[in-house]
Amino acid sequence: MADVPPPPATLVLPPQEMQIRAQLLSQGGPLASAMRAVEGRAWRDALWLGECWLWVQFLVVVRGFRGMTTAADYVEAVARFMGWVEDNGHDYRTLRTATLDAWQKWLFAKRRLSVSSRRQALMAVRSLYSYRATRGIGADVTAGYAAPKLVKTQAKKYTMAQLKALFVAALQAPMPLVAQRDHTMLLTFLTTGLRREEMTALRIDQLELSSDRKGVVHVFGKGSKERTVPIEGPVVRALVEWLEARSKIETHTDAVFVNLSRAGGAGHALGVKAVEDLVKRAARRAGLGSWGVHRFRVTFATMLYDDGTDIERIRILMGHESIETTRRYLAVSARMNKHSLKSHRQHAALGTLPDDLPLWAQDIERKRNGSSILPPR
Repeated sequence: MADVPPPPATLVLPPQEMQIRAQLLSQGGPLASAMRAVEGRAWRDALWLGECWLWVQFLVVVRGFRGMTTAADYVEAVARFMGWVEDNGHDYRTLRTATLDAWQKWLFAKRRLSVSSRRQALMAVRSLYSYRATRGIGADVTAGYAAPKLVKTQAKKYTMAQLKALFVAALQAPMPLVAQRDHTMLLTFLTTGLRREEMTALRIDQLELSSDRKGVVHVFGKGSKERTVPIEGPVVRALVEWLEARSKIETHTDAVFVNLSRAGGAGHALGVKAVEDLVKRAARRAGLGSWGVHRFRVTFATMLYDDGTDIERIRILMGHESIETTRRYLAVSARMNKHSLKSHRQHAALGTLPDDLPLWAQDIERKRNGSSILPPR
């Protein structure tokens, strides 16, 4: 548990909220770091710091946002926004649309953020102002403000050749124990469709491995929603063997996958960045030109769909709120892309015949469609 600094003199909160503040800061991690940075700045408007803590506690305690990812990202985005507001002499309680426009232009021209990043920043700011409005603190100045239009690109998955190369590369890690951990984690990503945050938060008691052939993974996903993902085959045996090897390591957590490097905090749970670096190293050893942790999730969904699983079941296994998100994943599946306009339809429209059509069949097609049919092409 991390030491909790005393609250700034400008921070005024009821005793219960002060206690929650202390609990969140003592947990450490990205959210605690982000809030320490917020408290460390001398804000011109002292009321903002108290409102920020109330909003953060709402995100984590009421909404169930993950402190290691979403909540921390929201705080960092809103802190930058509030810094820009104060630096430009605005009052965050009475902003106008023109001010939001100026902020978006600053993000584009000065910070050079992509459309996706600017949209995410706006989502964080909207969350704050929505909270203020629903709690009667102030008006939602972002209501009706349109976000930058995002061009939706097609989801990307791994091919079978890429997967084989990745799993071989994972076993080429310099230490046998690291190789076993990395190989098991990649296989777990592929067979469960877990998000990277869900993988780092995965605890031993969330695994039900009744045998070395079948098991169940209980996942706590976005919005504190639990889902159950069945697993079978090699991944079950890999997890059983990894847990046995892990039991011989001195650890400080019940996380399934732990850090094995002294420099990275041996025995502690792997963080999101550590997981990304793990996949990156395997991808580089495998010689992949492009890679991504999220691609395992897309690959999991498309393989299920190609094997005949219905889309609603896939949505549940993925933990998607909307089935439209699932549909976007499945757009790159082999089953979805096997349909094409048949050759004979094109020949009928062109008035031609296929090259490999026998002479007797050509005569039948000419009689059926008229004498205007052209020779084979």
